[in-house]
Formats: sequence, structure tokens, C-alpha cells
Amino acid sequence: MPKVSRTPSRWRYCRHFKPLTIHCEFPPERACTPPPLTQHTVFSRDTDTSIPGADIDVAQPMPPAVQFAEQSPITKIPKPHGEVSRINHGGYNLQEKLGWSPLEYEEIRNFVTHLANEYLKVNKTWRRQAQCSLTVVYTEAKKRYPILGDYQGDWAVGDMLRIYLKNSSSHST
Repeated sequence: MPKVSRTPSRWRYCRHFKPLTIHCEFPPERACTPPPLTQHTVFSRDTDTSIPGADIDVAQPMPPAVQFAEQSPITKIPKPHGEVSRINHGGYNLQEKLGWSPLEYEEIRNFVTHLANEYLKVNKTWRRQAQCSLTVVYTEAKKRYPILGDYQGDWAVGDMLRIYLKNSSSHST
């Protein structure tokens, strides 16, 4: 037991050792970054990540027909004649002209609608939209769905936007 000090001081007992808790030092913890959310990641439909080694690109000789197809310039799909969704007046049905599966069409159309709500003024018609905002929508849509780059002048995205903006602007007035 420590001895008692005779002089009045702050402590009644003389301390020979510091308390153990003062000597405990903990290194600062490194902040862990959370893993990215998979719902915000766009996965390729071509690569199956469940198979080990599927991401390894093995060089294989291409058939001559494929080599010729890659050397020829890629022609983009031209816009059909007429106005979208005006079938009785010489127009066309967008879903039929694109030839996509119903699920693929709905998925892309929903994404284009989401982009329109984010970047465009949905209470205004197609002609009253800012060109820079439309360019952003085209770019983002082609970035997410590369198949949209196959259409000349981005007419597939443009027609989806025309239909959506026509309906949304008529409901807002």
C-alpha cells in the first residue's frame, strides 16, 4: 500500500504508478469505404461473372465473314418515314419498328422517362426543350444502353421523348 503523505496535498495517497488507463493508446482506425451498390452498376449482358475465367479474353481466329463485316463501315439504322405514334396518318409504331423484346423496350423506355424527368421540363413540349438538355439525355441513354447508338440521329431516344413529353405536357395543362 502506498504511504500516506504528511503534507496536505491534493492526493491523500502518494501515487507511485500512473493509472493503467492513461497508458492505453489505440491507433486511429482507418475509415472503411463501403462497397459500391450493385443496383447502381451496369453489368454487361455478354460476360457471365459466375463462371471463373469468363472475363479472360482468349484470342481466337475470326471467320472471314466476321473479319469482312468488321472492316466495312457500320451503317446506322435510319428513321422510318412518318411521325411516331400517328399510324392513321402515315406514321409508325415505335415498338414495332425497333423490333426489341417487350421487356427490353419497357426497360429502355422507363430509363429514358427517368432521364426526361431529371433533365427536361416535362410540362413543355418537345420543341420548347433546351438543346443542351436533350443532348445530355441522348448521351446518358447511349452510355447506359449502347444499342441506342445504332440509330441514326438518335431517333429512337428522340421518339421516346416526343411521346412522353407530348403526354406529360398535355396532362399538366
